[in-house]
Amino acid sequence: MKTQPPGRALPALGLLLLGCAGCVSCVGCASEPRTITVEVVPGHETGAFQEDPPVARVEVTAAAIEGDVAVSASAAPGGALDFGEIPEERAYTFEVRGLDAAGATVARGRSASGIYLAALSGEVLPLFAQRTGRWARPPGGLAASRVGAPGAALAERYLILTGGAAVASAGAAAGAVDPARLDAYDIALWGGSASSGALPRAARSLVVRGDVLLAIDDEGATWTDLVAGQSAEAALPTGLGSFAEVAGGRTIEATDGRSFVVGAARPGEPAEAPGPPSDAVLVVGTDLTLSVARLRHARAGAAAVWVEGVGLVVAGGSAEGAGVEVLGDGATAFLPRAFPPDAARGAGAAVTGPGEIALIGGVQGGAPAPTRRLAPGCAASCAAAEVAGAAVPAAVVDVAAFALPGGRVLAVGSEAGDGGLTRSFVVDVAAAQVEELPLREPRRGATAVPAPNGTLALLGGVHPDGAPALTIETFFPE
Repeated sequence: MKTQPPGRALPALGLLLLGCAGCVSCVGCASEPRTITVEVVPGHETGAFQEDPPVARVEVTAAAIEGDVAVSASAAPGGALDFGEIPEERAYTFEVRGLDAAGATVARGRSASGIYLAALSGEVLPLFAQRTGRWARPPGGLAASRVGAPGAALAERYLILTGGAAVASAGAAAGAVDPARLDAYDIALWGGSASSGALPRAARSLVVRGDVLLAIDDEGATWTDLVAGQSAEAALPTGLGSFAEVAGGRTIEATDGRSFVVGAARPGEPAEAPGPPSDAVLVVGTDLTLSVARLRHARAGAAAVWVEGVGLVVAGGSAEGAGVEVLGDGATAFLPRAFPPDAARGAGAAVTGPGEIALIGGVQGGAPAPTRRLAPGCAASCAAAEVAGAAVPAAVVDVAAFALPGGRVLAVGSEAGDGGLTRSFVVDVAAAQVEELPLREPRRGATAVPAPNGTLALLGGVHPDGAPALTIETFFPE
């Protein structure tokens, strides 16, 4: 934040992170033995442990992030978990496995990282566990929902939504929710909350670094430090005409700590009509400095993904120019790859192997686009290979794609057309298979976010009857 101009105070927002169990120092904490109850809960799926095959035994492991303590305990569902005496001044991550009678894992759970037992305000530590291979709803929910809102993980503990079209909770007056308000779900305590203030602007795109976030809309961008309760306007970087060139763009994270807001990869409203073409990519450095890189051709509804050893890959979204452009590691300008033009819009991209990506979903010529695999590092005579049998069986756009183990991909998107429902699919690119994963609650306009505990989460949206979708849905990728 030192590179930004002096900010103005936002004290109400600072309340969001107070009491963080994973952020409290235990210097001077009492060292006397203390009994902590670990409660494994199924959330809104109350019969999850009784489903066929039922959970016969629950195993919980507590591993200190310092690496010097790792203990396990097991019991039948509802039984007592006895870890013995463990140092409460260490920071722990808890893992849960529910085993059936044959010893197979049928349920999984994981806490936020860095939970200090000495910092717990009560004597019960809740741990959410869910059936594997499907969506499930952890306890609680958001205070209000959003449609088409940017979301992110914050401070290694929270899932947040802001911006978008706010949908008030039951009983609240229509339009009562400020779209600039920040709503959060706490995966350490498994419950939702809302800031009592609002961000300086209703974000169309978000970049998060620890406790600090950058909110971007058409008019500008603002840094906000949620712990300090301070905000500062971000200066328009050289080469960017206005933040409207990237506002609404998907944020792609690089393994080197940089973030990219890709204007060409912004979703549309309605879903099948992406925002205006853009060639601008906002680059957020590890030191929070802003710069811009330009594509050779403006695109709309393009797919974007970071590929280790290759760089930022942007594919599709234009009937002109190369089908793929790459911003190499350390480069300041995109280079086209020798792929034919790709006019598909709304697809998602995920890494499926070393130097290989898959493009999943989207529409082309009014029809669902096929699933394609390609090597974006290709230098000459390049082509995407269609994967027969792996196409998503619907016209789904605004696809967010997440790599799963074994070359599989979880693709979450919206049905093309006004009011299109959010749908999700597991695409096995190697085996050329597709399985739809129904949501627990049908909704449209939901946002998919990688959660800090290694799961994938769906936040927000609205039910087909117009009621806000307040519950969170999570998926265990392993």
